[in-house]
Amino acid sequence: MTRYSTFRANRDEETGSVELIILDNNEDSTAQAKQREADILACRIKNMVNDFHITRRGDMQKRPCRYEDMAILLRKRTHLRSYEEALRNHDIPFVAVKGIGFYQEPEVATLRALMYFLSNPEDDYSLYILLKSPLLRIDDNMVLEIINSGNGSLFTKLQDAGADGRDVLSKTSMQLKNWLSDLSGMPVAELIEHILTETRAWQYYYEPQRRANIKKLIRIVEDLEAQGKTIIKIRDYLERTLNRSDEPKANVNTEGMDAVKIMTIHASKGLEFPVVFVPGLEEPFSHVTGDNLIYEHDGRFFFKSEPESSIRKEDTDFLLHLAKEEEEQKRLFYVAVTRAEETLVLSGRWECRADSFMGMLKNTLRIEPGGDRFHVIAQVPGLSISTEQDIRKLPLPSERRSAHSPIMKRIQVVPLTVKTQASWKGVTGSADIRRQHGKDWLMLGDIIHRILEGVSAGAVNDGNLHHKAGRMLASKGVTDKDMEKKLSMIQQQISVLREKGIWQDIIMPREGSFTELPFILRDAGDTYSGRIDRVIRTGTRYHIYDYKTFPVKGTEISYYLKGYSFQLGVYKKAVMELFQTRDVKTYIIFTHSGDIREV
Repeated sequence: MTRYSTFRANRDEETGSVELIILDNNEDSTAQAKQREADILACRIKNMVNDFHITRRGDMQKRPCRYEDMAILLRKRTHLRSYEEALRNHDIPFVAVKGIGFYQEPEVATLRALMYFLSNPEDDYSLYILLKSPLLRIDDNMVLEIINSGNGSLFTKLQDAGADGRDVLSKTSMQLKNWLSDLSGMPVAELIEHILTETRAWQYYYEPQRRANIKKLIRIVEDLEAQGKTIIKIRDYLERTLNRSDEPKANVNTEGMDAVKIMTIHASKGLEFPVVFVPGLEEPFSHVTGDNLIYEHDGRFFFKSEPESSIRKEDTDFLLHLAKEEEEQKRLFYVAVTRAEETLVLSGRWECRADSFMGMLKNTLRIEPGGDRFHVIAQVPGLSISTEQDIRKLPLPSERRSAHSPIMKRIQVVPLTVKTQASWKGVTGSADIRRQHGKDWLMLGDIIHRILEGVSAGAVNDGNLHHKAGRMLASKGVTDKDMEKKLSMIQQQISVLREKGIWQDIIMPREGSFTELPFILRDAGDTYSGRIDRVIRTGTRYHIYDYKTFPVKGTEISYYLKGYSFQLGVYKKAVMELFQTRDVKTYIIFTHSGDIREV
């Protein structure tokens, strides 16, 4: 069995604090109890921000506590969504570290419905989800009115309702028809990004985790398209993964992010936070001992099977295994509480089994109820016990400010709830290409981009280039009659790039390079998202290359350099931020003529 030594504080000048929040024993279901506990923790977090002070590392000076100083540690992810919803309801920024359930996230479900509709406009259920989603935002009453009108599919009814002169439905119907039309000349992944920007849905998906999940789904779709998958095959893939609950959410870089971290206790090993919350103390230990037991003794392994429960309860080997499992739970609790640098907040219901964290605390600290309060017999410096009612009575930041505000002249105010969110903008030139050169060059340009990306990533080479280009053209609906002409146009651009040395020096794989580098840049109140065709590092300098694949005359180059200067400026700022450098050069490669120009 494990031997334990006494905790020793590393800082002698001050005592940390431990708060135990004991929740009411209501007759709630487990799910309701977890929602209530999550709400209590959210209230406590909201109360501590900017009011509670922690010691700043380095100079040991006090500073107000921020969201980034806090972490919620869970034994398991079963009730993760309850905590996410509670934090969201209290407008608390958060990120779930190593969370799972990617395909069940609302933003992923919305985009899945979008792709289902694009693959089959007669899919009424997917269109219903789409209409109510942040993409289209049609209210329930209007959707129900459309459903109950006329005959045919929901899409047909929507078009009929739009034709009757209702502006909102007419606009929505036209949007959907445009998206279906764009599908023939635009990759699905690019179309999704275009739709998110056009509908301003990014404003609703401003949380870092939601943005990252969307980017992950778009990358999955891009990978499927690179394999030659059509929208029908993409739908088939999404249907097969619909119930895959163990798929991890997208990773989010939390460094420098003012957000509460939510993670499992196991995932927190090796990390430390100024303030740590450990909820669910009443959850019983999960013993995994069954009929069979494999155990080690004196360097040898033994197998024992005993189907009779009453015998297992008295068997020495089974009892020893059970004791070791309880020791493992104690070690898990040790990991959780030692993640806190200054303040530890524990919470759970009073009624519990002995084999739980709360049961351990009751026994070791000798906690006893007394009226509407709880008393601790053991002497533990810095320990306090609060009830659910105590937390709900704590003032929120807005209430603290109003309590100390000076008396001002009374004025009439209309109360409004406004959340300031950055304006999201995509950085792409697709619309210009469509307008000036037509859909054919938009389609060919996309395929050339994907070929160049594949070459840079090592997935496309001289041996399979012609075959992959043919598959991409076929997936765009190019007939056998036009296939050779389109392949010749693609090959002509590749030949030009080879002749000018661009293929060898820039396109081919090399160390210190990136292809189709995704980014999100916040700048002057706006948020830009996009992908950079090629980034190559030479020494300390970063070179950005943007491909323009449409035909350009020599006299037009200066016009395009000026027109795309803003786009390249955004790329430059993004690379400077991503790689923490100021040594960045930007270039446009006109692949049709093989010209490279610095912007």
